[in-house]
Amino acid sequence: MASKSFEDIAEFIKEMRFRKSLFGGVDEQSVWKKIEDLNNEYKSVFDAQETRYRTLLEERDLEIKTLKEKLNMEGGGR
Repeated sequence: MASKSFEDIAEFIKEMRFRKSLFGGVDEQSVWKKIEDLNNEYKSVFDAQETRYRTLLEERDLEIKTLKEKLNMEGGGR
């Protein structure tokens, strides 16, 4: 599914279904598979947030550089 937000993960959890076991309960392999899938969803959200924050930091750094250059051109820099 490749979630992009925690709301996506909440929806993923809500739609989760486990395979039933022959003697009641749920199939252990099914549970482990769903845990792995859920972990992948959290990783996807983490990666998306990391990319977003890195982009914001790069934009901030570029803006700082631009302002410093502008200051230096106006003769106010050191």
